[in-house]
Amino acid sequence: MRVKLVTFDVTNTIIKVLGSPGQQYASIGNLYGVTADPKDLNRAFIERWREQNKIHPNYGVTSGKSSYTWWTDIVKQTFSQAGFKGQEENLEAISGHLYKHFTSANAWDVLPYSHSVLQQLKDRGIMLGVISNFDSRLEKILMNLELLHYFQFILTSEKVKVAKPDKKIFIEALNLANISADDSFHIGDNVENDYFGALNAGMNSVLLATDISKLPNTVDKKFCISNLSELLNILK
Repeated sequence: MRVKLVTFDVTNTIIKVLGSPGQQYASIGNLYGVTADPKDLNRAFIERWREQNKIHPNYGVTSGKSSYTWWTDIVKQTFSQAGFKGQEENLEAISGHLYKHFTSANAWDVLPYSHSVLQQLKDRGIMLGVISNFDSRLEKILMNLELLHYFQFILTSEKVKVAKPDKKIFIEALNLANISADDSFHIGDNVENDYFGALNAGMNSVLLATDISKLPNTVDKKFCISNLSELLNILK
């Protein structure tokens, strides 16, 4: 087969949050005189994110919420759970600041090999795209991290109104690229959302995994990589 299209997950595949969400929340909170322990904030963030995604999935796109409101709710609940007791207007200000902060390069770290692998694939004439469970800020984030120019399209779950592992978002990408599933690969770090999600849409799939021994037997280990540089060998 000749690979014509490669799509990427984003978070923990080509970029990751710098430090942790709790550290970022604590840092911005300090600017407004709000002191909270980063570890407490991180634990609270993880719990509130899971709950919010359960009640209002996909950044509230089907619940009548904007992604800004969706994230503002999480920020307020996270600080409250971490012990914040103060003025509501402080949390409003922190929420707005964090929403903008997470579009900047200061909030993210580009993972090793991302630039070099994307450039080499682009040099081969392969179309590159993004399929990510993310909100509408993603394009600006990738631009600020100097990654946007590698990709022909960016598909977010908020935009498509369906999230991985639903095969509809993968099929949307194939239709957008006008390339058959057989000639495409998707790369991501989540077994269900990325690996099986892409396979169920007929695409070839590569899983980025730090510990292959912990993966289920249904994952083909020949298509598992520990860092992005190994992707080049698979796509040969």
